[in-house]
Amino acid sequence: MLDKLKDLYHLQKQARELQSRLALERVEGVSRDGSFHVALDGNQEVVSVSVSETANLSREAVEQNSKEAFADALSKLKNLLASKMREMM
Repeated sequence: MLDKLKDLYHLQKQARELQSRLALERVEGVSRDGSFHVALDGNQEVVSVSVSETANLSREAVEQNSKEAFADALSKLKNLLASKMREMM
C-alpha cells in the first residue's frame, strides 16, 4: 500500500513538473491568408492574438480567420504535447 502511495506521489510530481515546463512552451497558429496569428502556451491558454493591418475586417472574415488561426495553433500544440509525452516515456 505504501509503495502505491509513493508511486502516486511520484506521478503527481512528474505531472506538476511537466505542466510547469509546458507553460513555457509557445506555439503560433496562422490563418490561411496569413492575416491572423494566435499564440498559445503549453497549458492551452491564449497568449496573444494579432491581426494584420491589411486584413479584410468584415465580420465573416474575422470569424473565419480567427477560427483558422486558433485551429492551427491548437493542432501544433497537440503535436508538441504528444512529442513531450513520448520523451517522458
